[in-house]
Amino acid sequence: MFLFSFMTYYFYIRKPVIKLQNSIQMKTLLLLLTAGTLFSGVAFSADRDSSNVLLKKAKIARTEKRISMAMNLFKQSIEQDPTNAAAYKEMGEYAIETRNYRQAYLALTKWNQLEPENHNALLSLANINYMMSKYEEALTFAQKWENANPGATQDLLIGMCHYYLENFDQAITRLTVVASTQTEDASLQYAIGRSYVQQGQFEAALPFYQKATYIDRKNARYPYELAMVYYAIPDDKKSITYMEMAAQRGWVMNADYYENLAHAYLNTGNYSRAVDLLKISLEQRPYHVGATFALAEAYFKGNKFQDAIQQWDQVIQLDSKNARSVFMMGVAYQKLGQKDKGAILCDKAIGMDNSLRSLKQNLLEGGL
Repeated sequence: MFLFSFMTYYFYIRKPVIKLQNSIQMKTLLLLLTAGTLFSGVAFSADRDSSNVLLKKAKIARTEKRISMAMNLFKQSIEQDPTNAAAYKEMGEYAIETRNYRQAYLALTKWNQLEPENHNALLSLANINYMMSKYEEALTFAQKWENANPGATQDLLIGMCHYYLENFDQAITRLTVVASTQTEDASLQYAIGRSYVQQGQFEAALPFYQKATYIDRKNARYPYELAMVYYAIPDDKKSITYMEMAAQRGWVMNADYYENLAHAYLNTGNYSRAVDLLKISLEQRPYHVGATFALAEAYFKGNKFQDAIQQWDQVIQLDSKNARSVFMMGVAYQKLGQKDKGAILCDKAIGMDNSLRSLKQNLLEGGL
């Protein structure tokens, strides 16, 4: 009986009391959780508000050109709320403006992480990577931007990335689209011209180099490289014109310059001018085999055979295996009437380099 009464009390009287207490505890817990959530939300809102206040001050400092203050306020804004995408955006753009590219890269990267679908963030990252010569990364973000904006293009940015990555086909495709409207951009014309040169398409490169040369009349590189394009075509007279224009614009007239100009004069038949230029080149680097050989060739073509022999002998002293110099010495001796001595040298050269046999045959057919 006692057992029955106890069980009845427990299940029918005590149990509801336990339920009631559990209910109170649960409500208390829910109340605390709710309060915590509300508190957290209020705290988050307060952080964002404080961050935005600092951001507003930073933007004012930016307009006032107070660089250090603006950057410090941007940093404080981010410290107050590390999820404030607008703060990273503004900081990144200002860092670009002040040429603090490393800081810009970090800020814009964070902006992109917070808002990966933001098209402006993609384009900003493409630009900052390009500025930092990170062309692969710049290309990736620019292509993402294009994919996110069907029908829109970033031809200049993508074309220049391909140019620096030496993807010259893609560079030409993109940059010629831009050049059709931006006709006064010398650097753009140059990039297209140089892309054609890198592919060996010298004729195609010419109009772009010419435009670059005459748009920017102070740049010395453009006419000099244009001269080299004409030399490769070949058109030596125009090559001379543009090499001399480059010098007038301030191109450094070093040993290479004088040697290249000499070769162009040599090809036009102005042997005395070629000799003078090669002598200047050799004054700057006396033991240069190529320039010494060219000087011998200029003497030879100008019918100064003894001078030519002396120069080819100099080449042989610098390079004992230079079979062509031995051969041409032999030819020069024959021109001077020393047939036997010349023939011995020619045969010796052929023994050193059998490919010279065809040169001998050509000279014999030409009436040597």
